[in-house]
Amino acid sequence: MLLLNKPKGKYCFNWLRILAGLALLLALPINAAQLVDSLPAQLELNWKQCSHFDSRLSDCQTTKLPLGNNKQESSIIFQTFTKEFVLSSELKRTTIGLWISNIDDVDEVYINNQLVGKTGGFLPSFDSGFRYPRLYLIPSEVLLFNQFNQIKIKTFSSRNLPGIQSEAPVIGDYVHFQHKLQEKDYIFVICASVFLILIIFQVFYFVVVRDSNEPIYFSMFLVAFALVTVARSQLPLEFGLELSSAFKLEMFMLNFGLISISLFIFNFFELEVRRIYVAGLATLGILGLVIIIWPFSLSLRLIAEINYWLLSVICFFVIGSALIIGLHKQRKYAWLISATCLAGWLILSFDAMMHSPGLFKLELTLRNWLVPVTAVVIGVIYSLTLTHKYWRFFKGSTYDHLTGTLLRPAFFQRLSEEMQRSMRGNDQLLIAVIDIQQAKKISATYGYSLGNHLLSTVSNALTKVLRPFDLICRFSDEQFCVAASIVSRPDAESCLKRVYQELITIEQPLDKNVELYVDARIGGVIYNPDQHLSVSHLLQDANFALSKAKSQSKNNYLLIQNPTVTA
Repeated sequence: MLLLNKPKGKYCFNWLRILAGLALLLALPINAAQLVDSLPAQLELNWKQCSHFDSRLSDCQTTKLPLGNNKQESSIIFQTFTKEFVLSSELKRTTIGLWISNIDDVDEVYINNQLVGKTGGFLPSFDSGFRYPRLYLIPSEVLLFNQFNQIKIKTFSSRNLPGIQSEAPVIGDYVHFQHKLQEKDYIFVICASVFLILIIFQVFYFVVVRDSNEPIYFSMFLVAFALVTVARSQLPLEFGLELSSAFKLEMFMLNFGLISISLFIFNFFELEVRRIYVAGLATLGILGLVIIIWPFSLSLRLIAEINYWLLSVICFFVIGSALIIGLHKQRKYAWLISATCLAGWLILSFDAMMHSPGLFKLELTLRNWLVPVTAVVIGVIYSLTLTHKYWRFFKGSTYDHLTGTLLRPAFFQRLSEEMQRSMRGNDQLLIAVIDIQQAKKISATYGYSLGNHLLSTVSNALTKVLRPFDLICRFSDEQFCVAASIVSRPDAESCLKRVYQELITIEQPLDKNVELYVDARIGGVIYNPDQHLSVSHLLQDANFALSKAKSQSKNNYLLIQNPTVTA
């Protein structure tokens, strides 16, 4: 009986040992390692976040990522995020990578105490890489399978923000992540390519349209935003460039591009750039230069945030004023350009909010592609607008780009055809030269934009009073020439009278309380096939009639009776 009871005591002792062991395990802290048996796996929970200070001990706590954009203590010199995970042996054949969509500003990543990747530079050689996604290849020899692995992420933010604030790190297939990163870069490649094509078109327009500055200003805008696109892509990171220098270049080009598009709009609508607008654009230029030469990388983002909001305010004032004036004066394409400018300004303001996470309590994901894509859309719309404008004014080098009327060579050719048609038919042909007396004086006194607007208004009046098949030519700087089909001399006199009365009703505002009325002189002649054997003979008689109209005090328009030039 004693022999039978010994095993029972032995079993009881073993159970006591097991229970004591379990109690000891329960008394120990639980290891919060995350099992990774499939990819991708988001590392979100049980991170040990430690804030390290220069003058006191580190402060550590267990947290969940991401942290959001809450402000941190300014005395933090860097932060570390540490976590343990276990990789399943089934993933041995997979190329493992770590993806972090955004880190503010710089980071170093360690796996099992071995450095696997870094972006930017810590103090004292600070170099911010806050806008670049991180993709780090984790070498297979660094990883332990079916064992504990430790990941440690060291970060520092110049704006006193959490290092990981928008998305938790993800472990996954490195090749898949690489394709994902390349897809994002394709957007920048496409944008840069479109900018290049549009620049080529503007260079062509500049060569063809020599009297217009629009292609120059628009090309400057396109070049600036092409460089902004390159700076926002992965190219600076892949080539190992200094990221702060790339950021400086981007900010400078952003200012330069918006100055260029402002000058383009003023030039496009033929508006005067007043001193207050010049002061605003000069402020943007000075800010851009300050950013380029700014020596303190640690405060560069703060300067860039200030620049962003000044950009939004000044562009709203300067470009907005130009658009309001353009709409008020009913300039062609004003509504289209106003709509695109408004959309661009909203995107610029939204981009400023994304780059100022500490200023607003909004958790906005940084989208670097938003401004380049918007600039491409604006560039395409404006390029098509310019193409349509030049197509209307320069079809076969036929039309004057300012007034939309025929150029002299095209007018002479068309007039020769009308003379032959008049010889064959019963209709007669009236030729009249119109002189706008004060056009040069207005341009010299009040500026060329006002003088050009007067000439454009005159051409619109002539188009209104004449028939669609009548010919109108910009004859010289302040003269127009028209050719109209008539049936009799009274019909010709009536035509000249209608033209004159339409012109003298034009009101040209000069200042707030000053308006100018057009003072015109018109000389006309009826084509005579027996006397006018060439276009030059016909125009010489029309000029003679104009000179007589100028010398007379009674009538401001004159139709001469007989030709003065014989063959």
